[in-house]
Amino acid sequence: MNDNSKLETEELLTCLHINLFHPNQASRPLFHNLPLNQPYKMDAEDPLRLGRDGQTCIFALNDTSVSRKQLSIQVYKKDGSPFLSFMIQNMSQKVKLMVGGSELRYHERAELDDKVLCRFGRYELLIWQEPGDSENKFEVLFETCNAPPSQELGIDVPCKPPVLDTGMPWRNFENGAPVSQEPLESDETVVLV
Repeated sequence: MNDNSKLETEELLTCLHINLFHPNQASRPLFHNLPLNQPYKMDAEDPLRLGRDGQTCIFALNDTSVSRKQLSIQVYKKDGSPFLSFMIQNMSQKVKLMVGGSELRYHERAELDDKVLCRFGRYELLIWQEPGDSENKFEVLFETCNAPPSQELGIDVPCKPPVLDTGMPWRNFENGAPVSQEPLESDETVVLV
């Protein structure tokens, strides 16, 4: 008999990647209670709770500005989809939770997109999913970021005015007239209002 027929195939677990950032993370041990850079297996029926209280939350942040129970992430299945999906819930009465561009108030929930930026206080969490085929378990992988994910995604970053080939800002006007008297290229026009 073939030995390969006796081997169990290992299910590929969905991995929920959570990239963490706080501006003071280099000087304070905010994430030292988290299993950083190593996948943590969870049962799909157990919610992932993140907050300050290590008794009620599976994952605790070492920061008094964080609520005892800050947020919860639960697994669910969409009709007709073979993959796990995730829903996030704000568990804090005092600290608002921003998911994408929407604010979640106390006990409000939202579906997590495949990749989404979540913010509360001065924390930023870039959460993204790597699908798997297990229906009973998933993994969580916490990693820290050196720069804010919002900056990387271009969220809340002010746009700079475009610069012409001359090196001058496009809208460099003084009293309604252009400051520079340099000639413009033939395909460039200046509209004075």
